[in-house]
Amino acid sequence: MDKSANSTRVKAPNSVKGERYRYDSTGSKPSGRPADDGLINSETNYRKPKAKRESVLSCRRTTKIGTLNVRTIRTGDKREELGHLFEESGLQILAIQEHRILHEEPIRRTRIGVRSHLITTSAVRNSAQAAVGGVGFMISMEANKLVREVTPVSHRILKATFNGNPRLTVFAVYSPTEGDSIEHAEEFHEELCRAVTSTPMHNILLVLGDFNAHLSKENKEDTSWYYHNHTNRNGGLLKDTLLETNLEVTNLRYRKKPGKMWTYLSDMHLSKSQIDFILVRKKWRNSVMNTEAYDFFNSLGSDHRLVMAEIRLSLRKVKAQPKRVEYDWEAFKEDTELQKQYSVEVKNRFSALCKENDTMESVTDKVSQRYGHFVSAIAETNKTMVPKKEKEKEGKQISGP
Repeated sequence: MDKSANSTRVKAPNSVKGERYRYDSTGSKPSGRPADDGLINSETNYRKPKAKRESVLSCRRTTKIGTLNVRTIRTGDKREELGHLFEESGLQILAIQEHRILHEEPIRRTRIGVRSHLITTSAVRNSAQAAVGGVGFMISMEANKLVREVTPVSHRILKATFNGNPRLTVFAVYSPTEGDSIEHAEEFHEELCRAVTSTPMHNILLVLGDFNAHLSKENKEDTSWYYHNHTNRNGGLLKDTLLETNLEVTNLRYRKKPGKMWTYLSDMHLSKSQIDFILVRKKWRNSVMNTEAYDFFNSLGSDHRLVMAEIRLSLRKVKAQPKRVEYDWEAFKEDTELQKQYSVEVKNRFSALCKENDTMESVTDKVSQRYGHFVSAIAETNKTMVPKKEKEKEGKQISGP
């Protein structure tokens, strides 16, 4: 018997290959049309891909960038531990020092963990043939896609540039210790100055690393917050580098408890010091929201702490620097009495500053401090004794016929 003749069922239409009914629900009790999540095109059912990250830094989100002296990650388990902690911390870029990994190639890239990449320059061997030093970067998967170039400046300085508008240039540095020779310390700072000054001015520039430097307040006009009361030799060289390259130490901008400032715990004396810093080009100083030390990487066994900066790109225009005052020295050319008065005034001011503010013990630090006093004495004397130049009127006055 033919059952199809008396059947009341309607045959379902043939579905087009590759097409899905838009209002079908996978639940047992459908509640109507599913909500549009903004990612599905209603006509083609095509899910839009997420927008790609075009820059490490952004005006809308806060980016974490830090530095850490790891004190060796030669073994595989140490590197795996570093990669795990890096991914848990939420950092995008981490400058590392003293990894002590030897390799022949100038730059080595290694995948660490699930979402991390390690970029290193080779460590070097000391007189005892032991591997020492070595700098590098731990970067996230997102930051790795934006790497434009990585350039080794020396075995103590590594430069990385990331795409974006503006571009981001980051230096990982490891300074010679205070016990090293003055020639090595000066050579390091000269190389750093040349590398920073050769970087385009529009780039956001950060210098991250272990500077082995103690910084302290210079005078009453210095409004920064310091951990130390005295500046050591490396600190004096760092201050000269800051002045020459127009950089600023972000660690010193914010008032913190001492427990949030120190970055290194000495193995011998268990004394704490602040020697790891994050420097930023002054043009972009408003982008750095906070910088402080954390204990997040303590399980690595390093005697240094993580120093992390929170950065949100600020395009606010930096206030213009005060114009330089020009003095009129014409009166000094012929007036010998005025010259003598000027010399006596500078000498008196210099002597007063030396008596009040001489605090350095070493000869090198004392010479640098007294030079600063001499410059201050001249500046104060100029304000009181030397007349300022009058501004020249723009254009020439046209006389009548």
